[in-house]
Amino acid sequence: MSEEEIEIIQKPKVRLKFIDMARSFAILLMLEGHFIEHTFQDFKPMIELVKQNGTSGYLLFDWWYFMKGFTAPLFFTVTGLVFVYLLARNKQAGYMRNPRVKRGFRRAFELLFWGYALQLNLRHVGNTFNHEFPWLYAFHVLQSIGVGIIGLLLIFGLYKLINRGPLFLYYFIAGTVVFSFYPYMKTLPEGVYLPSGFPQVIQNMIHGPKSVFAIIPWMAFTLYGGMVGALIIRFQDDVKKYWFPMVFIVVGLLLNTFGRPIGILIDDTLAMIGFWKLDLVHNAWLYGRLGQIFIALGLLMLFDKLVNFKGELFLKIGQNTLPIYIIHVMILYGGLFGIGLNQFMGRALNGWQSVLGAALFITLFVFFIKYFEFFDGIKQKILSPFKKKDH
Repeated sequence: MSEEEIEIIQKPKVRLKFIDMARSFAILLMLEGHFIEHTFQDFKPMIELVKQNGTSGYLLFDWWYFMKGFTAPLFFTVTGLVFVYLLARNKQAGYMRNPRVKRGFRRAFELLFWGYALQLNLRHVGNTFNHEFPWLYAFHVLQSIGVGIIGLLLIFGLYKLINRGPLFLYYFIAGTVVFSFYPYMKTLPEGVYLPSGFPQVIQNMIHGPKSVFAIIPWMAFTLYGGMVGALIIRFQDDVKKYWFPMVFIVVGLLLNTFGRPIGILIDDTLAMIGFWKLDLVHNAWLYGRLGQIFIALGLLMLFDKLVNFKGELFLKIGQNTLPIYIIHVMILYGGLFGIGLNQFMGRALNGWQSVLGAALFITLFVFFIKYFEFFDGIKQKILSPFKKKDH
């Protein structure tokens, strides 16, 4: 979620545009997905058909629904990738001397602040903290990413302390551990929340009534993204070679195709030897999504290698995901101020109207990013008389 541009690797001197491409795709998919979900009048009936029959009967909707499910894992993974890529490139600095550490903690708490602030409703501020507004305590995207970044920083600190083994292995182990708790959470009876007896705002982080993007399993995608960022640093001389993206594509295909059979095989094998049943089959969709993300990243790496892409505006979208996210929540959901588009056109559009609206919604943010530096420049000029001058 960093707004900063991806910096140039000093050796070799090459800009990895595929990282910003991935961020741009993720935020644009989020924009259109949220708009269509909340304006398409037949959304719920179509979803019920998919759940019952595995298809809605409409190929376009089925493809859209697949991409909607792909968006959040991609968003979390790319966030971890970018963060660790920027954090760990300075191999000489100690933990506390690395400027990215302090900046990372500041960004994490900024995400937590905005996550909860956007769930406020200033139109009904007097009732904000009672049971009429349970979504105030929800654990949503920004909060989950904020906690994920804290996890990335703590693991990086552990890596620096131990000073043994490759960094990507630390993130791989951490991500796998987080995923491993998901089957247990999946089998909890309805109405049972963890940790038991804690306030709802804490329970929602783990397993609560409003756990939209709970730490388990979503933090694992951020940690696996950190693993990819660490791999890119470790093999920075090979990122532009064909073998590197092909490894991602092949591993991704294996995870996506054989994730469920592998989970069943491991579960059955452990059951035969009398070991604790892990129910890894419940993790199949998680590793399937991770495989799809690896395939997408591999394809973007190949594209970056073969095509001299010059779409700076498109790349800039990926460099400004936080302001885009905040503003889209305010406009679409009425975050903070309590007035949003969903109040006027919620589930009120037919399919083509919803698609057209999503295109216009995306265009609005493209113009915002195009002129973002212009408005930011005005702000800087206004504030410049009050800023200290460097001598």
